[in-house]
Amino acid sequence: MSDRLSITVNDDNLSCEATAILLKMLNFPESDYHTAEELCLIFENDSLRTIKTALNELTETDYLLRIGNTYAVNKVRITQMKLA
Repeated sequence: MSDRLSITVNDDNLSCEATAILLKMLNFPESDYHTAEELCLIFENDSLRTIKTALNELTETDYLLRIGNTYAVNKVRITQMKLA
């Protein structure tokens, strides 16, 4: 079992897709910023449209920041989340 802590998201208002993307971006340092196209390669079973919809949802709820075509974790929000 790993000693690594992970960040959990306790927001029942987020869709499953948005939650999955956010958890991936929060818990893997190499994934804290991506374009929609890069995330589409990670989440192979989801369409680019699904990924973009989830990214927009996360941006609107301030979990992610958008810089050009890149989405980055809003690290200020991390302090409001729980470690598991």
